[in-house]
Amino acid sequence: MKNIFLLLSILLSINTFSQSEYFITSADQTKIHVREFGSGEPLIFLAGGPGLNADYLEAIWGNLSSDYRCIVLDQRGTGKSILPKVDSVALTMENYIGDLEALRNHLKLEQLTLIGHSWGGMLAMEYVAKNPKNVKNLILLNPGGPTRSFLSYFPDNIQMRLHAEDTREAKVLDSLGKSDLRAIFPGYFYDRDRALAVKETLDFDSLMGQPGVIGITFSNFFSTQKDRVIHLKKYTGTVHIIQGRQDPIGESTVYEIQELLPQSQVTFIEKCGHFPWLENEDQVVAFYKVLHSTLN
Repeated sequence: MKNIFLLLSILLSINTFSQSEYFITSADQTKIHVREFGSGEPLIFLAGGPGLNADYLEAIWGNLSSDYRCIVLDQRGTGKSILPKVDSVALTMENYIGDLEALRNHLKLEQLTLIGHSWGGMLAMEYVAKNPKNVKNLILLNPGGPTRSFLSYFPDNIQMRLHAEDTREAKVLDSLGKSDLRAIFPGYFYDRDRALAVKETLDFDSLMGQPGVIGITFSNFFSTQKDRVIHLKKYTGTVHIIQGRQDPIGESTVYEIQELLPQSQVTFIEKCGHFPWLENEDQVVAFYKVLHSTLN
């Protein structure tokens, strides 16, 4: 099933509007789009995928923007950060890190607080490995792992949760040359009924960035994993991991991160999948309680 690693969510029912938006220029001259919401201590949001438009995290920055300056970077190939060509030249870890450095320099910040969900957490770890002194607080929301190890069980954890109707839908989408993400979406949730309800509210096409980003980006990320493992250990700042207990990414991923970053503080949200802020009410309340505590 193609695009199994793309991770989705939903927009707030009432949209929040950016107080400002602008473009920065990365080292390779790519124009990177940035939006800001709220005021206070700056928080940098990194969305998942790779290749998802960042709007799916809107509920989270909407919750935090009354107390924090929430800065949303459209990663290259997503949102308004349009690449003239999606290829292995544009989508390197060096360029992704250059985007974050361009943002840090634009903001005139010595250190960043990074909030990365899923792939966004993986990118945050790559940045920390390359620039350990430039991050003071690393918040990983249901992150993928720093190496390819989690890929040995993550697809199976998705597949085992799918019903026959999901498999049939995936085959139809595949035959049409479309992403099967809509079909496999319930595999990311603890509560299937909740997943199906959320699924019906989503326009999956609008959540996707430019085609081709995921495969090229993952290929480059995993090709650099040996250096990342070595250099992650140099980071001495704070690390918070928040993860649904039943996230298909698995608890083993958390323990792999802890081995490299032993200062990590881990909180599991019970009866919860990959999107804690989208599960049932108890999980949503628990998620925001933990998230706020990491920032105080």
